Amino acid sequence: MAPRTNSEPSVQLWSLDDAYRGPGHLIRRLQQIAVAIFMDEFKNFEVTPVQYMALVAVRDRPGLEQQAIADLIAIDRSSAGRVFQFLEEQGYVQRVTPKNNRRTKQIFVTTAGTRLLATCSKLIRRAEERILKLLTVQEQKKFMQLLIKLVDVNNTLSRAPLRIIADGERRNGVALAGNGAAILERRSRLKGRSL
Repeated sequence: MAPRTNSEPSVQLWSLDDAYRGPGHLIRRLQQIAVAIFMDEFKNFEVTPVQYMALVAVRDRPGLEQQAIADLIAIDRSSAGRVFQFLEEQGYVQRVTPKNNRRTKQIFVTTAGTRLLATCSKLIRRAEERILKLLTVQEQKKFMQLLIKLVDVNNTLSRAPLRIIADGERRNGVALAGNGAAILERRSRLKGRSL
């Protein structure tokens, strides 16, 4: 009996050169570069990009509970626990147990947290500019549009998908009017923002 033949063409093995040109490897490298730029800009502050983003979310959505903030910035539950523990230990946030629900804690930014965000506002903008600086204005706009598209389309594949809270939804008694639509509108008008 003759051996069976497969009519499908053989697939060439993936090589190191393929990796160097592949989207997964390049996106991972770009993330490493973005973190390195952030850490360089924030060298006088002991805060990571995720901790900074969490602090921004707490400031912009005061009184939400920890998991709701984690959903807004797309981090998993265990990472959120470590992030908020650090922020609380540094005095940047305060976790408060509401009288009507002892099983949860609402998070609020402190004066020290507000001061850190104000002090670092220029640093985060400069980090974003450094990431994209070699691209023309048109390339930056197109890159950001494509990046947003890739992230949005593949959001549900993430270990910790971004969950934008719907307009008017309440979390721990806090009304969140305008949140979802405002975020989606801002994202559609992004002009080269990345971190």
